[in-house]
Amino acid sequence: MTDIRRHWAGAERDIDCLSVRNGVLHIEEMNTLDLAARFGTPLFVFSTAQIRQNLRRFHEAFANGWPGPVDVLPAFKANTLLATRQILSNEGAGADIYSPQELAGVLRTGVDPQRVSVNGGGKSKDHLRTCVEAGVRITVEDVHEIDLIQEVAAGLDTTAGIRFRVKPAMPNLWRRTDFSQLSVPIDLGVQVYKSGIPPEYLPDMGRRVLAMPNVDLVGLHLHAGRHHPSLWYWEGMMVRYARLIGELSRAWGGWQPSEIDIGGGFASPRDPHNKEMPRSEFVATALAYPFLVGLRGMGHRAYHATLGKLIPVLTSHKDPAAPPSIEEYGRTVTSVLLRELSEQGIATDGVRLQLEPGRALYGDTGIHLATVKTVKRQTDPVPYTWVLTDTTVFFLTGGVLEHNRHPFVFVGDANAPATQLADIVGHSCYADQIVLGARVPDVSEGDVMALLETGAYQESSASNFNALPRPASVLVDGDEAELVKRGETIDDVFGRDIVPDHLSDEAARYT
Repeated sequence: MTDIRRHWAGAERDIDCLSVRNGVLHIEEMNTLDLAARFGTPLFVFSTAQIRQNLRRFHEAFANGWPGPVDVLPAFKANTLLATRQILSNEGAGADIYSPQELAGVLRTGVDPQRVSVNGGGKSKDHLRTCVEAGVRITVEDVHEIDLIQEVAAGLDTTAGIRFRVKPAMPNLWRRTDFSQLSVPIDLGVQVYKSGIPPEYLPDMGRRVLAMPNVDLVGLHLHAGRHHPSLWYWEGMMVRYARLIGELSRAWGGWQPSEIDIGGGFASPRDPHNKEMPRSEFVATALAYPFLVGLRGMGHRAYHATLGKLIPVLTSHKDPAAPPSIEEYGRTVTSVLLRELSEQGIATDGVRLQLEPGRALYGDTGIHLATVKTVKRQTDPVPYTWVLTDTTVFFLTGGVLEHNRHPFVFVGDANAPATQLADIVGHSCYADQIVLGARVPDVSEGDVMALLETGAYQESSASNFNALPRPASVLVDGDEAELVKRGETIDDVFGRDIVPDHLSDEAARYT
């Protein structure tokens, strides 16, 4: 058996659901070639053991450094499969949800409502009524939302527990955000993001809420997202968060939080985020463009020969460094929060710490299997190779939006040496570039590949461009695999379409 970590960087973990046995990739005890043959491709596959282990590690890592209770509230948006959510609910996990539909989904799995964080701006009165009736935590995003909550809670003769989602200034976070291909500091990335209550409104909002008879301000919430994988980022963010908590406590007459939510944004073990197009490519192409234009005077052969030499440079990628481990995140966050909150006069004994991991909890729990349809090559005017698969970036939309460069392996001969550069592409009519300039072995039609780190945001963001039916999802548990979401049919794809009768009648007149 070959340890998959020999091939891809990743922090040491108690369980890695992936291994190579006799050259074949396995997920838990399941041969991925067998999974592809049994269920077909493209296919999303998830590991039960990895989901359980990741959740337990997050809880233990943060509980070890925090004097009060710790709740892990996995972000449901990252993986909306009810089967994977049921595993988490069975483990006692809470949930971070955004929409009314996500709330309905997690409540179906028996999650503890008091461990559900309902995020999102523009909540309707009906949505808020459902939240209050269910007894979930409402994370307030909008200034006027507190008045609606008071009205709804009073009408139901109950008390609603809320937190303010805050957005502190973070001038100390000056490094470039990974949410942009431009050179934008993290602080600016945080400020232009739509979520969070601007600090200028918080002092008055808190005083108003504390006077409301049916609203209980139990804590504060911060979610900035995966701007940077480093511990430096988390240390800097927690410093500013703690200072804001102290400022608000003083503005509200010594108010003390009973809950502090730090959101999510941790890097996943084989972090693919914003790895597809290094910023160096923008510099290289900008500098090279005038030179390339000048080469036209030498004739098209010299021009294309130069382009051919530049392509490997522009599509080459360094192997990324491993991000911090869950344990390192836990130690950093808890130690900084405890230190800074103490300086602000905020008591932490018995205070509930909550975190909302998405990609870091789900990312390495899933793989995406695809089959090679054909390999296409050209030598003139520039050499290039494409490995065309039966999947598409439209089944991996979350990764496209975040410029993910997913690690991959051809599962039938996972130890085969890379012999060529090729773009791994999908079969939609777009360019459909899944991995640019990939180092691949000698592959051919029918070979099966696995894209790794696809457990978060990919299945839940898949779409139907080119009328392509979305793939099935399978859950592996040891040596067993079960279908947990069936693949779509063409009737599913067009099932919501309505052709008006007058158009059908018009068509009949022409036949």
